[in-house]
Amino acid sequence: MMKKTIVTTMFFLSSMLLLSGCGGSTSTTSVVESIGNAAQKNAELDNARFETLYSMDSEAEPFDQSSEGAFVKKTESDYDWYQKTSFDETNTTETAQISGKQYQKISVPGQAETQWVEVSSTGFALQDLLRSLFENEIVEADIADSKVEDKEGGKEYTLTMNDAYAERIKAKNVEELQQNIDELKQDNEEAQVIEGIETLLQEIEETNYQGVTITYKINEEGFLTAVHSESTVVPPTGEVYTLVSSFSLTEYNLSDTGGLLPQVAE
Repeated sequence: MMKKTIVTTMFFLSSMLLLSGCGGSTSTTSVVESIGNAAQKNAELDNARFETLYSMDSEAEPFDQSSEGAFVKKTESDYDWYQKTSFDETNTTETAQISGKQYQKISVPGQAETQWVEVSSTGFALQDLLRSLFENEIVEADIADSKVEDKEGGKEYTLTMNDAYAERIKAKNVEELQQNIDELKQDNEEAQVIEGIETLLQEIEETNYQGVTITYKINEEGFLTAVHSESTVVPPTGEVYTLVSSFSLTEYNLSDTGGLLPQVAE
């Protein structure tokens, strides 16, 4: 249960990060439609490699987390997937979801290599892990300004979000995190773990997000290949910092999928 708690907590922290020729203004209606269509089209992908990045540009406590991974489609909405996450270029956590079972392997510098360990219950569907690439949560009322640029191989949409958007996303994540806490209490999780997440919840409730911008890249085939967001964060302590997140597909629909997923012993 402890491992699931850690992964779940990181997911909610990550969710907060999703607060996307010549350039110029364009219709917000067409922008939302284009992004929504591209996100839906990603469901057609048979396989892909992906990368993610989360960073906090903070003098007090800088944070840098990057990952690389891959997925292979099994059925219409079911995937096997793998992700290797690095924290500040030191510790790494590998997660694989294969045939409905989830496995983890944690590596720490200076310690012996660990083996894959099955987690008691699965963490997230791929669509949650890469939510911004599979689901568009933007509506026209969220957008303060938008522009579109022709880029090599497709188009790039840059959106400036309004304050109401940041508040809506924060409220949604607060609600989901509270549900997570309730589930942990029902599962009789350790009090220390629950108290830690409750402290996190309070911090999120008291944190404000400003100047949110999101950039979306849609290639010529109509797939949403990248989402990059930046925002200015004002936490309860008042120590303002910049928060950055990005999700991208680096390759997709490969003819040979043999090296995409790790070999995990049953």
